[in-house]
Amino acid sequence: LTVLSFGSDSNEITKDIFQKAFTDIMTIELSDAISAGKETHAYLKRLADSYNLSCRQKLYSELDKTADSFHPKDLKAYFKKWHNDLLQTKYYSQYANLKAVTPEKPVETISGLTVLNNMIGLTEPKLLIRQALDYAKAQKLFAEKGLTSARPSMHMVFSGNPGTAKTTVARLYAQIMKENGFLSKGDLIEVGRNDLVARYVGWTAKTVKAKFAEAKGSVLFIDEAYSLLDERAGSFGDEAINTIVQEMENAREDTIVIFAGYPNEMEYFLSRNPGLNSRIAYHINFPDYTESELLEIMKLLFQQNSMLLAPEGEAKVQQILAIYANQSNEGNGRLVRNLFEKAKMRQASRIVNFNKYNQTKEYLQT
Repeated sequence: LTVLSFGSDSNEITKDIFQKAFTDIMTIELSDAISAGKETHAYLKRLADSYNLSCRQKLYSELDKTADSFHPKDLKAYFKKWHNDLLQTKYYSQYANLKAVTPEKPVETISGLTVLNNMIGLTEPKLLIRQALDYAKAQKLFAEKGLTSARPSMHMVFSGNPGTAKTTVARLYAQIMKENGFLSKGDLIEVGRNDLVARYVGWTAKTVKAKFAEAKGSVLFIDEAYSLLDERAGSFGDEAINTIVQEMENAREDTIVIFAGYPNEMEYFLSRNPGLNSRIAYHINFPDYTESELLEIMKLLFQQNSMLLAPEGEAKVQQILAIYANQSNEGNGRLVRNLFEKAKMRQASRIVNFNKYNQTKEYLQT
């Protein structure tokens, strides 16, 4: 004898599947529903008795008269509301006019992919990160369907000049991979040569392994990775690189490594390490921002800080961007952020030396 029990009406589809799959098995459906009428009244009376309360007619009168039956959990919720109203209106009437404080709605977090897509420029990084995510999702889908799949290597190289948003994108990449179930923590662990190369023989490998342990479930971001190279072969830097290669393979299930730095130096770094290069799936170039993109970033900073950029100010910004935008070490997002901070300092000096009674809200924002 086989008894298949289905708990609620929402499982009708499941029930149909069982009945079609096992046509020769008798199905006995067990229901927790309580019939309306006397059975429902008796159930509510038992609940009232458990609180030493006399069952009032109002407890029955507001039940849905059209329902054929009720689930116990629904009757318990109904009784609880009736009981709370009774406490507030009869036993503790001094609180009758008070209302419960409505809890604030939790702040909705924006997905990492949405933030990335809303960033100015970065056409190639956006495309390649989307492709990496899609590939990882496809491999997961293959595995779920019993098809041949492999844990994809998600390690990356970010090459670009300062201020091209490499660190920002790496942090968003960690968040994106966590949100999609490919990383357990989704933090960004930033390291450089001093964090990986020890001063004494035998310590470097331990130091690197400790950093990988810290980065488990997250992204290990190695900035200026070429600084690990030493002129003399077999040095501590080579030991660090060899250990990194080993740990990349050992920790590929739940750790992603991103090597970052200047374009030319990163190309030389990878050419010196064929074994390392073969384990990196994605090489992403971060181009310098154009003047128009930098101006858009500046406007975005003003918007995010609830400030207004006057037409004269925008013209001045364009003059400065025309001079510095094409200088790889001076331009890009770093230039815009520094310019924005200097503008706020100048504004502060202007505001405090102006008659405060003439300061409108718009004046303080401009």
